[in-house]
Amino acid sequence: MTFYYVAIAFTLWMVVDALRRKAELYWLAIIVLFAPLGGVVYFAVVKLRDWNPQAVLARLPAGPNVDSLKKQLDETPSVVNKLTLADALELRDECNQALPLYEDVLRGDPDNKQALHGVARCEMGLGRFDAAVQHLDRLLRLDNGYRDYSAALDYAEALWQNGQRGDAIEVLEGLVGVSTRINHHVGLAHYLIRGGEHLRARAVLEKGLDAYESAPDFVKRRDHKWAQRAKQMLGEVVN
Repeated sequence: MTFYYVAIAFTLWMVVDALRRKAELYWLAIIVLFAPLGGVVYFAVVKLRDWNPQAVLARLPAGPNVDSLKKQLDETPSVVNKLTLADALELRDECNQALPLYEDVLRGDPDNKQALHGVARCEMGLGRFDAAVQHLDRLLRLDNGYRDYSAALDYAEALWQNGQRGDAIEVLEGLVGVSTRINHHVGLAHYLIRGGEHLRARAVLEKGLDAYESAPDFVKRRDHKWAQRAKQMLGEVVN
């Protein structure tokens, strides 16, 4: 009986989430008609994409957390524990300590996306942008939307810092071609402005703000700071 009520509550949660994000109608059909399994499928395919392990780690206490994670890894040297500690270290800009952990994971699993992203971010933190480009290129070939496209944004920065500015713009143009997120438009406009292409930057910002204004309320709440940044950039950009 307890499972029955939990299943109903979980299904309703997934229905509400699908409605709020204006998911395709077939997702509502899957959730309702195949409950509770349909809700589990929706959660795994759609809802989990909102989860960002680095954002979660960023909210944890920096010092004690790393110490406890090191102890945990000593007791249980699993891949999960290595990656958890490596992410925490990378967030503290302790790349020299995080990098060997990521590399150790990649030796056993060359396609581990979390490790590829972590290695690339560490290489960027150490100023080795050519190496970062190579790792991010491999990662995006495996999953071009990894971590809600944050890896694609890192790729653009690595390319730009590596002197491949045209490639960086191309990556971001591809991103805004598949995403209406205002932060992605801000990212593209940022690099266009750095390259002196102010008119193109203005057009990108205006398009992003138009999409933001027609977005659901939960998207507006989530991306409010990026919309404010876009408006600020519009006021600063030279016609």
